[in-house]
Amino acid sequence: MKKERNDLVMFLVGIIMLIAGLYWFMSSVTVSTGFYTGFFGRNTGGLIVVPFIVGVAWLFAKPDSIGAKIVLILSIVIILASVIAGTRLYFRNKNLYEYLIILVAIVGGAALTFKVLLAKPKDSDTIDRDFKQASDDYNKLQNELDDLKRNIK
Repeated sequence: MKKERNDLVMFLVGIIMLIAGLYWFMSSVTVSTGFYTGFFGRNTGGLIVVPFIVGVAWLFAKPDSIGAKIVLILSIVIILASVIAGTRLYFRNKNLYEYLIILVAIVGGAALTFKVLLAKPKDSDTIDRDFKQASDDYNKLQNELDDLKRNIK
C-alpha cells in the first residue's frame, strides 16, 4: 500500500528547518565594519570625507548650485561604498557537529520546501479519468432513481 504524502506538512517542516538553520548560521557570524581606506593602492585614511565637507560647504554657500549637489551625492556614494567595502564577516568557532547540523537544517529545509513548491501537479489524464468515473457514477445513480420512480407509480 503506497502511503500518500502530505505536502502541507512537508512544506511547513521544510520552512521551519530552513528558518532555524539560517538563524543559527547568522547568529554565528560576527560583522564588523569601518572605512575602507585603500583606494588606488594608497592609504587615504580620513581623506574620504573631504569631498563630503567640500560639497556641504559649497551647498551652504550656493544653495542653487547643481555642481554642489552632484559633489555631495557622489561623496555620499563614495562614503557608503567605503563602508560596504570595509565590512568584514567572521564565522565564530563551531565544532563539526554543530556545523553539520546547521548545514543539514539549511539544505534539508530548502530541499523539502522546493520539493513541494516545484512538485509536478497531478496528471491531467488522472483528473479526467477521475471526473469521468464520477460522472458515470452520477448517471448510474440517476438511472436507478428514475427506475425507482417508475416502479413506485
